[in-house]
Amino acid sequence: MGVLVRSVSAADRDAIEAALTRSGAFSETEVQVALDMVDAGLKGDYDLLAVEVDGQFAGYACFGKATLTLDSWYLYWICVHPDVQGRGAGRALQTRVEQYIREHGGKRLIVETSGRRDYERARHFYESAGFNLVGRLPDFYRPGDDCVIYSKLLEERG
Repeated sequence: MGVLVRSVSAADRDAIEAALTRSGAFSETEVQVALDMVDAGLKGDYDLLAVEVDGQFAGYACFGKATLTLDSWYLYWICVHPDVQGRGAGRALQTRVEQYIREHGGKRLIVETSGRRDYERARHFYESAGFNLVGRLPDFYRPGDDCVIYSKLLEERG
C-alpha cells in the first residue's frame, strides 16, 4: 500500500495523541497544546493532514496561514509515530503540506523548533528538506532551550 497523505478526521485524535506521546520529544504540556490545536483544526481554525503507512495512521501535520501576512504560513506541528519513522512518512507529509500551501497562494513556510539536543533530528529533517535557518532566540522556551526558526520559500514573490 505504501504511504498515503489524507485529511485528518476526528477518529484520528487518539492516534495523534499516541504518536505525540510515544515520540518522546514532547512534554505533557506540549502534547496538550498540540491536541488543543488538533481540536481547533477539526473546527476549521487550522489545516490538518494525516499520513498513513500501509493503511495505518502514522502521523500528522498542523499548519495555517500566518495572520497579517500576504502569503506566509506556519507549520505548527509535524509528528510521525516512532514505529514508522525513517520510512518516508514525514517527508511525504511535509511535501503535501507544501503543495497544499502553494495551492492556497502561500509562498513561504515558517517552522519554529527547539534548539535542545533532543531536537537535533527534527532540525536535520527541516534542513534536508530545504529549509533555511533564519534565526535563533536564546533561552526562548526556558533557560538553555532556544527557539530555532526556519524558513522555506515555496515560490518566488512576484
